[in-house]
Amino acid sequence: MLNIDKLKFGYNKENTIIDEINLAIKEQEFTAIIGPNGSGKSTLLKNISNLFTPDSGVVYLEGSDLLKIPNKELAQKMSVVPQETNIGFNFSVYDIVMMGRHPYQGRWGQIKDDDRKIVEEALTLTDTRNFRDRDFNSLSGGEKQRVIIARALAQDPEIILLDEPTSSLDINYQREIFDLLAYLNQERNLTILVVSHDLNLSGQYCSRLVLLHRGKIFASGEPEEVLTEDNIGQVYNTQVKVRKNYLTGRPYVVLMPGRAECVPEKLKTNLKIHLISGGGTGQQLIKEFYERNYQLSCGILNQGDSDWELARRLGYEVVDIKAFSYIEEQDLDQNKDKIAAADIVVVSDLPFGHGNVNNLKQLLDFTDKKILLLEERKIEERDYTRGEAERVWQKLIKKPEVEVFASKNNLLVAVENIAEENKVAEEDICD
Repeated sequence: MLNIDKLKFGYNKENTIIDEINLAIKEQEFTAIIGPNGSGKSTLLKNISNLFTPDSGVVYLEGSDLLKIPNKELAQKMSVVPQETNIGFNFSVYDIVMMGRHPYQGRWGQIKDDDRKIVEEALTLTDTRNFRDRDFNSLSGGEKQRVIIARALAQDPEIILLDEPTSSLDINYQREIFDLLAYLNQERNLTILVVSHDLNLSGQYCSRLVLLHRGKIFASGEPEEVLTEDNIGQVYNTQVKVRKNYLTGRPYVVLMPGRAECVPEKLKTNLKIHLISGGGTGQQLIKEFYERNYQLSCGILNQGDSDWELARRLGYEVVDIKAFSYIEEQDLDQNKDKIAAADIVVVSDLPFGHGNVNNLKQLLDFTDKKILLLEERKIEERDYTRGEAERVWQKLIKKPEVEVFASKNNLLVAVENIAEENKVAEEDICD
């Protein structure tokens, strides 16, 4: 059904993310793409979904070059569930799911009985019917994810691509989503390709795993062939034990705890990052920085904010204030000290209001500090200060030490390059 022929892609000429991958996805196959952060999983999926254009190579869908298939026809065959579930306008859940019927509607978008029937079925399958009339932006992260999956199902596709569909869900919803995907695969003959960080979920549910490492396929096959101690040890650089789930016969991975001081030399760095984020916009960055063993501080964040919770849980220093409180002078002083102590400052694409715009304004005081700004969404879309945040942003980007990045992947590559320059040359004390 889906054939990838010598696919190559990079965000710039010096940075190859996908390195001539060959992969065939059979009809009605349930496949997971797994691998460590930076291995190219999401980038590969974005090339397969026609979001990115490959530098070379071709993606074929049912024998046709993906780039030559009209968008409306492609949307009737393939649907995509992205990792991010942010939607700028506050539509109802029902309206969001109905958007999945757009490829089947005429110029005037007339809704037919078949559209309503398919939408109702998608709501039922994803257990979102009970809040069908609620505003999408009022939902929890897990509820939003199920609504986006319902929208994808409403397209009535032959293949569905999902990028980390359970990353924001608790263990119960993780099981429900993968149960649903298994049902759609086995009973509805839907071909499913999912990117996942969860080796055990992938191993229990998927018929095939594709393990990526540094932009190449390291291993591919049934879970028992891919989830081996040797494969995981080489790719993830960590020690695990692989056991058999006696209920399913599938392999599951057990992490072997190590001593905190035993950090391989290649992971050691004295790079200090101060992250300005909020509202969940920094979660992926915090996770990436944690896995890369960077030193990190965060601020200024409201107590209870999802970024605050993750940073605290991982043991990072956070400049925080009580929820719904104003930022006081002493908070700004503390944040300023953290910025001064950091080698670089990273700013997520968070929304700015009068309560947190001082986080941004404070950066203007630093004339020689390396600052990396993430702008996946334009600043105008995130400015709720009547233009004050945008004016500060425009002043910042004119400074020579400030760089703007349109994607997290590009930003992370820049951070990795800086970290390489700051690497600590220490002997590996774990030997």
